Amino acid sequence: MLGKVRPTTGKVLESILATLADYWEEARVLDLFAGSGTLAEAARQQGAREIVAIEGHSRVAAALRKKMPVIIGLLPGALSKLSGHFDIILGDPPYGVPEGPATLALLSPLLAPDGWIVWEHHHKDPYPNPVPGLSLWRCRRFGETAVSYYRQGGMTPE
Repeated sequence: MLGKVRPTTGKVLESILATLADYWEEARVLDLFAGSGTLAEAARQQGAREIVAIEGHSRVAAALRKKMPVIIGLLPGALSKLSGHFDIILGDPPYGVPEGPATLALLSPLLAPDGWIVWEHHHKDPYPNPVPGLSLWRCRRFGETAVSYYRQGGMTPE
């Protein structure tokens, strides 16, 4: 399944955009396992000031590069290529791969103090809870897909 892209569905995307409606404007956004770039493009349309995408498959990244700058690298190792903090971190790893939980566990140092992590995953995937340095704010299920929202150590939205 190398290079296969599973874009975020419309219903899931709408929910993510609505949940973080007050946070997109001027946000610095990191899109991990970027694939087709659906999440990053939606963030841009909502007013994000900067998008950084990471994609591990070179052919998929080449197509995405036509839309935005992309770091090509496998996660979680490619996190070492980043600097600074992000207001919103989006993750949509392939279902069932160990890189998803391993990457999520390393994101707290990259998240801005009032930031959000939005993690799309299969509802049966074994994601750690708690995640080091983060608190799960909400998890919503859409059929087979779950979307988990994390904040730095227990912060909740205003």
